Amino acid sequence: MSVRAALLAVLLAAGLAGAAEPSHVAPGKATSACLGEASSPRCAAETLIACLARVDRALCVRVGAAPTDLPRETRLVEYVIERESVIRPDEVTDELRDVAWFKPGFVLVEAQLRACAPARASCDDEEWDDLQIYLRTREGRWEVVSWRTSSEPDRPGEIPEAFQPRSP
Repeated sequence: MSVRAALLAVLLAAGLAGAAEPSHVAPGKATSACLGEASSPRCAAETLIACLARVDRALCVRVGAAPTDLPRETRLVEYVIERESVIRPDEVTDELRDVAWFKPGFVLVEAQLRACAPARASCDDEEWDDLQIYLRTREGRWEVVSWRTSSEPDRPGEIPEAFQPRSP
């Protein structure tokens, strides 16, 4: 085997090993066992995703989100939670100091998602979209403060495309 072929094999193996199997939610089915719960940032984030996929306002209300513009139709949503980060005081810069959803102690859940018709087996031919969900804890429950996808137009005061906290 040539060096080039060996390197390609290693890179492919590393890429496949690092690729997470997407979770999914649609009307009547989901891979998450905690939809409708707000016991952790991940459960609250997955509940928001389920609300949007199922067009179920009650799920949004359970995690403190009140979207005014729910999708018109239900969808199959595939998603991968990439990470959860706690916002530290030193990460709140002057330009973000007055932003209501970027406060010390809030958690940012970053995910990739894609959506398609609910009857499909998968959304393999759809593009992935970045999703950021900002959460805070209140009275022992996690609630959504804000969320945005990379396909939404930026509004004044938005943070950069990806939140990159410094290592402690």
